[in-house]
Amino acid sequence: WRELEPSSRSRRRQRALPSTPAPAPAGSAVERMLRLVASRAGAAAARFGPLTRGVGPVVRPTSPPSAAAAGAAWGRFGDRFCSFTVTFVKAKGAGEMEVPAKAGQTILEVAHENNIDIEGACGGECACSTCHVIFSQEDFDKLPEPDDDETDMLDLAAGVCETSRLGCQVKLQKARDVGLRITIPDGTVNLLA
Repeated sequence: WRELEPSSRSRRRQRALPSTPAPAPAGSAVERMLRLVASRAGAAAARFGPLTRGVGPVVRPTSPPSAAAAGAAWGRFGDRFCSFTVTFVKAKGAGEMEVPAKAGQTILEVAHENNIDIEGACGGECACSTCHVIFSQEDFDKLPEPDDDETDMLDLAAGVCETSRLGCQVKLQKARDVGLRITIPDGTVNLLA
């Protein structure tokens, strides 16, 4: 019969485990966190309207309701997630590929998302020249000036010309870069390998 009786250890464990969890003490960190989340959800609902997930089709505006209502905020935030196309061109006419891009992405990020062969050995930290790209003079003139770190890294790149830039340092903007053509030079120099 001893083998069929529960051990004293399992009986203690059963007694130690309450059937329902105890409520969090008033003023505890958990209670404060729950109040904070509830207040932020209420503020978001007041600002953006109630969340109606699963009630019907979600309709997102494609343009601001009016220029006066939208103000500068729509241009600042609305265009951030709109996609546009850029074209990567291999040097010496070896082919080209038109790919989608989003405002705020770097050329290196767009290339990696679309399986374009640009190495980016440093991970986009401006510490190598393996993401070296070339622009037409017209497109190059639209871009902001490169900083000193980028200029120093470009000195180490192979096949640098007057319109060369590092792909990790050029952030795309929809208004400026729709239809941008990005030439990938033949070779790269990887000093990190």
